[in-house]
Amino acid sequence: MHLPNKSIVIPTKKPANPLPFTGTIIGTFHEKGAQTFWVCALRLPLQDNRIVAWKFCHVLHKVLREGHQQVIPHSQRHRGAIEDLGKLWCHLREGYGKLIQCYTVLLITKLDFHRRNPRFPGNLQVTKEELESIGENDINNYFQMSVEMFDYMDEILNLQAAIFGSLNMSRSNSMMSSGQCRLAPLIPCIQDSTQLYDYCVKILFKLHASLPPDTLSGHRERFLKQFQELRQFYVNANTLQYFRNLIQIPLLPENPPNFLVQSDLRSYVTPVVILPPEDTVHQSDSESMVDGNLVTRRTLTQQQAIWWT
Repeated sequence: MHLPNKSIVIPTKKPANPLPFTGTIIGTFHEKGAQTFWVCALRLPLQDNRIVAWKFCHVLHKVLREGHQQVIPHSQRHRGAIEDLGKLWCHLREGYGKLIQCYTVLLITKLDFHRRNPRFPGNLQVTKEELESIGENDINNYFQMSVEMFDYMDEILNLQAAIFGSLNMSRSNSMMSSGQCRLAPLIPCIQDSTQLYDYCVKILFKLHASLPPDTLSGHRERFLKQFQELRQFYVNANTLQYFRNLIQIPLLPENPPNFLVQSDLRSYVTPVVILPPEDTVHQSDSESMVDGNLVTRRTLTQQQAIWWT
């Protein structure tokens, strides 16, 4: 696994270094899993340093999203460690304590979602045909799937609210390293939430075509609440200079889809997140280093997981 010159997770209030992310993710494909990742992660001072714990959550989120398909099954074995981390830091009522607790709940919710829906990849990207195949053309499956997506979205919205609530919402704050340290994990949250929103819209139209409106009143109420919060989340993120060169964030329409009118689906526009070619640039650098830096468990013992410390 790639050992970068600078660590991803260091106990300073700066966002996790983006370059080593790529090497770590590529390492999961070389190893076809996350065993080495977790060997290193469990050696981190997660219970001693809140900044390290916060950055670990961000790194884990990225690896779950973009790593090898076996990363999620391997990480299921460590959900207890993630839960314990949240319980430990929740006692620190302010600052990073609350943020770490919210992030660990989101990570556990993500693992739960993938355990129940193993055909969704970590980045949640499936085609229309694949989504229909996952639903098996069974309205009961779609009903349950939408509930699980609502649960997942709730935790994303809880985390972003906690992050924005912990910041001075001035533009200058977003360009300070301490502010960026808190804001950086919102990028994978934006990526996850746009996929979940898109699937929820399509599934709810499908449900309304088959079930009485009264049966789905709870779904509509829950979707409307999330729509309003998600729309404001994207508006807030778009005002910050920090995100300008890192991600193109979609804006949701002023009004939510009307699920009681099936023709409204034809005017629905799928929100799209666009990332700059930064990852492509870093990937070429990282790939050239991987062969010489593939780490075995024995090597990790000798090196003391140096890329984390």
